[in-house]
Amino acid sequence: MSERKVTCEELLDKIEQIRKIVHTNLALYRLVNAEAIEKARKQFLNREPRKRVFTLSDNKRTVTEIAQEIFKGEPIEKSMPKVSYHLAILEEYGFVEHRDEKGVRYYKKRE
Repeated sequence: MSERKVTCEELLDKIEQIRKIVHTNLALYRLVNAEAIEKARKQFLNREPRKRVFTLSDNKRTVTEIAQEIFKGEPIEKSMPKVSYHLAILEEYGFVEHRDEKGVRYYKKRE
């Protein structure tokens, strides 16, 4: 019994079909569960200092500047990892995004 070889084009077509199905299902899920999603979003952002980190993500501040604002008087070596942790979570879940400019990373709320 001979095996049929799948061409690259066929594989890419299948991947595109799968992408469209996933995209459609995700859109339907969001539509059906919009209220629950919004409630979970509010609960997620209701925790301090995550809420303040999110609020201060205005595309003008770096991690250091956000840390200095939230944890005034605390050594930057202690406060920066805390802010970085929350920014990583916020970015992973799509609440914020970053831009790099000359080796400096700025965070902003995702639209």
